[in-house]
Amino acid sequence: MSELLVKERISQELNKIYQAIQQLEIFMEQLNDISNPIYQEALVNFLALNLHGIYTGIERIFEVIATEIDLSLPTGNKWNRDLLDQMAVNITNVRTEVITKETRAILDELRRFRHVIRSAYSFQLDQEKVLIVVNTFLSYHHQLIQEIQLFCDDLYEGEVKQ
Repeated sequence: MSELLVKERISQELNKIYQAIQQLEIFMEQLNDISNPIYQEALVNFLALNLHGIYTGIERIFEVIATEIDLSLPTGNKWNRDLLDQMAVNITNVRTEVITKETRAILDELRRFRHVIRSAYSFQLDQEKVLIVVNTFLSYHHQLIQEIQLFCDDLYEGEVKQ
C-alpha cells in the first residue's frame, strides 16, 4: 500500500470516529434533559454501541499501521491487547510510537468495555459504568486524535524514525 493510501485510510477512519464522537456529545447532553427512564436507557444503550464503534474504528487504524508499516499484525487470543501494546512502542528504524502509554491505558479500558458490549444484552448494561466510560473517553479523545494525527503527519517525511 502506498504512503498516501495509508494516510488516506487513517484520515477517513478518523473522520468517522470524529462524527461518532460528536454523536456521543449530543446524546450525553440529551441524556440530562430526559426524565423518562425508558428513553434514558435507550440513550445509554446507544452510547455503549457508539463507544463500541469508536473503538473498532481506532483498532482499524492500528491494523493498517501494523500491517502496512510494521509488517506485523498480532495474532492469537489476545491480539487486540497486543495491538495496543504494539502501537505504544517505538520500533527502531521503522516508526515512532503511535500512542503514548497513557493513551494506551485509556484505550485498553475502552477495549475491555467493548468486549462487555459484545457479550451482553442491552438491558444487562450497567448505566453508571457506561456513563463513566463515555465521560472518560470524551475527556481524553482530543489527545488520542492528536497523537494519531501527529503520527500520520510525521509518518513519511523522508527520514527513518528512531
